Amino acid sequence: MPDLLAATGAETFAHGTGIAWLALDLSALGALVAFACIRHGKYSIKYRLLWLTMAAVSLGGVGLWLANSVALLAMRVNDSAMRYNVALGTAAAAIAVVGVLAGLLISGRTLQVPRLIIGGLTMGLSVGLSTYLTLDAVAVQGTVDQSLGLIGAALLVSMAVSTATLWVSHVVRRVALRVVMSVLFAMGVAAVYYTAVAALKFSIDPGIRTPTGMPLFDLVFPMFVIGALGLTVPITAVLVAPDRREAAAALRQPVSAY
Repeated sequence: MPDLLAATGAETFAHGTGIAWLALDLSALGALVAFACIRHGKYSIKYRLLWLTMAAVSLGGVGLWLANSVALLAMRVNDSAMRYNVALGTAAAAIAVVGVLAGLLISGRTLQVPRLIIGGLTMGLSVGLSTYLTLDAVAVQGTVDQSLGLIGAALLVSMAVSTATLWVSHVVRRVALRVVMSVLFAMGVAAVYYTAVAALKFSIDPGIRTPTGMPLFDLVFPMFVIGALGLTVPITAVLVAPDRREAAAALRQPVSAY
């Protein structure tokens, strides 16, 4: 299995599978927090956008981009130094957050299949693009080619995962089930990431000078700390916020789809 997930000319799990498990846990935690925020946003009128923004940061920023960046730490390109293009990495993070927020807004408060599909496709495109940019930000002593077939497969998987995530956010209420779905989301993100990794082919020339950019660990470690601490904000908000379901029912007014 590791050979199937490996990029040509690189070792996907060169530093052990522990980093991959850490990325999986981080992705699941981000999804779990996001599902809780989405649930509160469903019954909130005044603060709905705030709840969905926290959900997008948790799901797209932590559960997707940061998890992928952490997983990337396990990779080693043979006979080459690795550097990271910060501008592309930042763009990948922004696309992940904005795309998830757009998907949540499009899908609306209630389950409507057309809106769900459009929101899932929108979110899926952003997930796929963010994953692609995260990998494209890696610079080596040589060139990097991609298999368009596997990149396309990763994009299709990201659309399926995103649509399923939006569906779960509408229909799953029990906390225990949300935990299970968060783990499945993390596995879906991993599937997108490793499919995209398998599409890479590194052609190394050791005579080329070390590429410009930042060592990946120097970027990911502070982002990991910031992301972990940042999750305390939505977690605290979820714990202290009142349950608005009873208030929404008492009003007996239809809630806007937006």
